[in-house]
Amino acid sequence: MNSHQRTSYRQRLQQRQTVIFGSIGLLLSLLLLLGLLWFTGIVPFPMNREFTAEEDAQDNVVPCIPAGTQAVENTSITVKVYNASPRTGLAATVAGKLTEHGVAVADELNWGGETPQAPVVIYSSLGALPQAYSLARMFPTATVLLDGTTTTEVLDVVLGEDFTELRPDGEIAELSAGQELTSPRTA
Repeated sequence: MNSHQRTSYRQRLQQRQTVIFGSIGLLLSLLLLLGLLWFTGIVPFPMNREFTAEEDAQDNVVPCIPAGTQAVENTSITVKVYNASPRTGLAATVAGKLTEHGVAVADELNWGGETPQAPVVIYSSLGALPQAYSLARMFPTATVLLDGTTTTEVLDVVLGEDFTELRPDGEIAELSAGQELTSPRTA
């Protein structure tokens, strides 16, 4: 092998190495860029299949009220009223009506979660179920759901698009503490 052949062989070897390592470097750069796009959320990850995600067993369960549970006084109920409908001022109007009937209103807000399927959804902790079911009697159609993420006794009342009004004042006045509670509606 003469020096010209050796030089030619080295040049071909270097060219092949340059092509191979350059291709690998380019591929890694593209994978890095794609990974960054997935990480930042600009491009959705193809393996994120929400339809196969496991459901949380504690998430929004319709609780059974224990037999013999009695209604509580309206003055012992504290609520946050949320408007999940496009109607302006709905939460304030309902909060005013609830206040007239002795319910303490902690806040009136717009709902930022999923649109409720029922006209009224009352989210309650396990310890506040008597308050939740006592409050649910004031609405013609209300669904009480257990919120496993909280332990507070403040109830979240979410008014959906189908909400029309509370029960008439006369009917609400007939509801008294000490009456046995029953589940008003299941989702």
